[in-house]
Parts: sequence; C-alpha cells; structure tokens
Amino acid sequence: MITQKIISFLINRDWKPLQEENGFISLKPPKEFNLEDNFNLYIPIDVDKVDTSRFINNILGIVADFYDLSIDDLDVILEKENTVFKVRVYDGQTEEGRIPLTRFEELVEKVRFILSDTASFVIDRSVTSTRVPEEVNRYLNLCNFMQTEKGSFVAKIQLPSRELIKESELFDRNEVFSEEINQKLKEVLLYVNENIFEGSTEVTEEYLIENETRLNIKLLKNIEAFFTKANLKNIDFSFHNIQNSGFVINRNITKLKLSKLTKFVEDIESYSFEVGDFSFTGAIVALKSRNPDGLKNSVTFTGIHDNMQMVATANLDSEDYKHAIEAHKLKQQITITGLAKRTKSRARFIEITNIDIQE
Repeated sequence: MITQKIISFLINRDWKPLQEENGFISLKPPKEFNLEDNFNLYIPIDVDKVDTSRFINNILGIVADFYDLSIDDLDVILEKENTVFKVRVYDGQTEEGRIPLTRFEELVEKVRFILSDTASFVIDRSVTSTRVPEEVNRYLNLCNFMQTEKGSFVAKIQLPSRELIKESELFDRNEVFSEEINQKLKEVLLYVNENIFEGSTEVTEEYLIENETRLNIKLLKNIEAFFTKANLKNIDFSFHNIQNSGFVINRNITKLKLSKLTKFVEDIESYSFEVGDFSFTGAIVALKSRNPDGLKNSVTFTGIHDNMQMVATANLDSEDYKHAIEAHKLKQQITITGLAKRTKSRARFIEITNIDIQE
C-alpha cells in the first residue's frame, strides 16, 4: 500500500509518528528542516475515500520537495521499491542542465563499466579478478536510465533492489541480491573519495588484507577513467531508496588526486594480492587467546612459500587451539588448508577446511 510505503520512507529518515485519528497518521519532521514546532504531515490511512488519491499526490509533492526528488524518483523508490542512483556533474558546461554529446557518451559508458565491475566484484569477491560473470548481464538488464534533471547535469539510473542476481551453489557462498551490489557501489565510491582523493593511504600487505572487501583493481581503474575521460571535476553520487538516502560528494578532483588513485592501484598490483584456496605449513611463533574455550583463538606461524618467507595467521576453535598449544610446546609444524587472503609474504585464513599437526 502506497501510504504505508510513504510512512516507512519518512520514519526511516527520522520523522516521528505522533498519533492516529480520523483516518490519518501525523508525522513530525526532523529538526534539520528548521520548521515550526506545530508543523506535522498527515498521511491518510483509509485509502477508500473519494479524495484520497488527490491527497496522496499532494503528499508525494511535499515529500519530493523535502528530499530534492522528483515524482518519478518516488515512483521508483516507493512503487517499484528500487534504488535511484543519481550522478550530478557541476561545471561551466553543465550550468544550464546541458552536457556536450561526447562527454555524455563517456559518462554513460563509464557508468556502465562501473556497474558491471561492481557486480563482478560482489559475485567473485576478488581484488584481482577481471572476468565478467554471466550473472552481471542480469543485473545490468534490470538497470534503467531515467529522465535527466536540470540544475547542473543529472543522470539518473534505476537500480534493482530486491532481485536475485546469483543463486547459491554447492560449496559456494549464499546467493547474491541486487541490493548487495548497490551497497558495494556506494561503499567503494565513498572509500575512493574519503581515503584516496581526500586522504592519505599507505598500501601495505596488512592494509590489503584488512580492506580487501572494498578493493578491486578493475573497478578502481574504471572509476579513475570515469573522472578522466568525461573530464569531471565536481560530481555528486546519490542513492535513494525506502530505507535511506546516501551521498558521495566529490569536489575539485584535480590531476594530483587522480594520480593518488593511479598510484594506489599500482601499489595494490605490486603486492600480488589474492583471495582463494590455500594450504600452508609452518612453525608456530605466536598463540593468542582471551578465552581458550571460545572461538577467537589466534595462531601465527611462519614458513617458506614459493621460495619466500611467509607469515600466516588463523583463528582456531577451542579444540584446535589446544592442539596448537601442544604443537608449539613440542616444536611441531602445523598445516592449515582453507580460504585465505594473501600477498607474497603474508596470509590470513578466513575459512579453515583442514588442520594437520606434523608428528
């Protein structure tokens, strides 16, 4: 029911429901709007009245004005329960809501690449993967360009929010839904702006292992190309759905900032980072636990892999941790097999399929 979706949209943005009476529910706006204390918005609960349709249309107009959205945006958000992804470009060429055709073509092409790369990243979970899984086309086919806006140039894309993109498979992780891809896109765009353009990030092996869920080389390269090929200096990304609105605001994207992104990608490539099945044997050098009977018991062991010294870590359950303590006392080596994040000289097991203590 549209009225319930309007109420959910507002409550998720900190509007406070006050009371229900005479077929209406009243909601008080958040303080950020600086409205009079007696201002409330009344949403009809009884949709069978003659003038309800006109009343709801008026409410949609008010909500659209509050959140800088169009009626078409709210139709996508509320009726279709999808996400509106906006790309707003600010510069001298776009002040009247127009953009040169060549720049528009570059913009559209690079946005498509970014959406494709994000979907591939979510499905493959790999920093270095460059393949395009067949499920990516399903996601892209569910995305639709919407009518552009004036006031600078605004490109809008309807992103699917509730569609199953990839089913779970034997020995694979859970299924992938479209909203996970949308959230990953927002996460990566925000990370690039805050940590690379506006921050100072030093790439180390430990940093890669800690942050690999936000890093995909192909995606980062296409984000860089998005800014350079379309000659973008000031650009906002925004995501709007029933649950929330999220913004990534990029200002004054200079050649220096883009060079930081270029170097960041080069640094990642230099470490040969990957996530995959791995087996490693080494001598235990450290054991750490706050509660040996719990699940978060850490073991660190070192050995040789591909003719290089490697340090690996893993979390063990209580039984395996006790075996590791005995192995450490007896100076026995341990072999752990499973899914690991690793560079040339460091590895961290995130899933363990087998542990073997050498006699």
